[in-house]
Amino acid sequence: MLRGNYGRLQEHISQYWLIYLTISGVYLAGLIFGIFGVGALGSAEVIRLTEFVDGLLKNQLQALDPVFLKMLARDTLILMGGIWLLGLTVVGTPLIYLIIFTRGFILGFTVSFLLGVKGAAGAILVLITIVIPALLHIPLLFAGAALAMMFSILLLRGKARGESLGREFLRYTLAALIVGCGAVLTGIAQGYFSVLGVHFIGL
Repeated sequence: MLRGNYGRLQEHISQYWLIYLTISGVYLAGLIFGIFGVGALGSAEVIRLTEFVDGLLKNQLQALDPVFLKMLARDTLILMGGIWLLGLTVVGTPLIYLIIFTRGFILGFTVSFLLGVKGAAGAILVLITIVIPALLHIPLLFAGAALAMMFSILLLRGKARGESLGREFLRYTLAALIVGCGAVLTGIAQGYFSVLGVHFIGL
């Protein structure tokens, strides 16, 4: 049984390795652009953004606010639902890549900015509130994007052959639902890590 599962995994990777490679590459590009994007900020923009971050840390992340957790869950659900919806179109792939790039940019910008303005405290904050949740969220984001692209390919081939893809649609939707639920849970967990990080550094 294990050999059979391993064989199917090998076949899956050999068939779709390019999708996973391009998704990783686009995310990495966004991450790099985000890191260097901090350097393009003017001094006035840095001051305003620093004041905003300080206010966010002091006023909104001192305790677990149900509204804050619902916002995280809602935003993650919209993100994963949007990726699923784009997978139902043949022309949605560029937009999926744009989403992946944007998420990488946000992560790179946020990490670079916090490290620059908060120093050692920023490093601890980044580790607890961003890096640890990202280790859970990024694989699910990649999986959702890969599923959407795979279904787009199946959709394109099916249209060309005049085939019905009802069963494949159900499988895609079920897999996307499982991945999406996992992503929502990691989004909520990020709220817990955010509060933990703020308390840990004593803000």
